Amino acid sequence: LISNHEHHEIHEGASFNYSDSISLNASITQNYLIITPNTDKLAHFIIYIDSIGILDIGLFEDSDRLGTTAQSVINANRNSTNINTTLIYKDINGGTTDGVKIYGYKSGSVTKQVGSYIDHNSEIILKKNTKYLLKLTSESATNLINIGLSWYEHTNLPS
Repeated sequence: LISNHEHHEIHEGASFNYSDSISLNASITQNYLIITPNTDKLAHFIIYIDSIGILDIGLFEDSDRLGTTAQSVINANRNSTNINTTLIYKDINGGTTDGVKIYGYKSGSVTKQVGSYIDHNSEIILKKNTKYLLKLTSESATNLINIGLSWYEHTNLPS
């Protein structure tokens, strides 16, 4: 039996998921702070976002913001007792910088016939001991937005 590495990480109890559904009015921003631990376990991250209206998405690295509301994360292997070391917070306060923008995407429709969709299916390996800010700004009224964050935590083998 052959399985891909991501599937193996689920069985090992090292794969985690977070999801949220929100509705934002025009010019309103929802922030999510992602904090990676200072360990050799690196977060191999995939982001899924869709919306029914215009949405401006930014991912920033090296933010100094503080997270306000810790979010519950589930282990993809429901039989595992392993706990995620990468933390997710909804809403931010404090700090002086969002960080350096490493990804941006804007799409959607004012008439809400076609929405934004991002499936960043090429994983990004996040830096350890780093704060990432995921910033979602609606440019449509009553914009329904779905967010999915999926990652596994893995110690890379020496090269």
